[in-house]
Amino acid sequence: MELSNLSKEDLIKFIELLSKQFIVIDGLWFSEVEKRYGTDTAVEMDTRAWEKYGEIEANRIKKVFGIEGGGLDALSRSLYFQAWIYSMGFGIETEDGRVLMTITDCRPQRARIRDGRGEFPCKGVGVALYENFVRAIDPKIKMKCLVCPPDDHPDDVWCKWEFTYEK
Repeated sequence: MELSNLSKEDLIKFIELLSKQFIVIDGLWFSEVEKRYGTDTAVEMDTRAWEKYGEIEANRIKKVFGIEGGGLDALSRSLYFQAWIYSMGFGIETEDGRVLMTITDCRPQRARIRDGRGEFPCKGVGVALYENFVRAIDPKIKMKCLVCPPDDHPDDVWCKWEFTYEK
């Protein structure tokens, strides 16, 4: 079977499956490091990995999907192609010269809570990811974390990120 022979519906299912699998392997890796070395070391290692990944992912997205130039439009289009995004509940909106990305349903956080491990303080990991993702899209874009665990957050928002363009 080849991907080019799949129906649109099956391709969508496949993308969603891969997105979920991406998060599963990341979560399993993190859990094993956490068991052996503790949460602090696992977070440190996870942060370093996602920091490097952010730039790699952004550059590959730009190349594969022909996203040229920079600015918030290039960022907004690129955010939709992140490997993990379709395993989450998310929204991306553009308003008042900024892009807002909100994660409304976070599978890794729900799994941790279900397993009695509590919320993961993922803010540092997210900052590392998006600082490098954004820099690869356009160094003039600035990222700000509006909320992310360990911050208090509403039940329907796990994290929210703001991106603005510095002229």
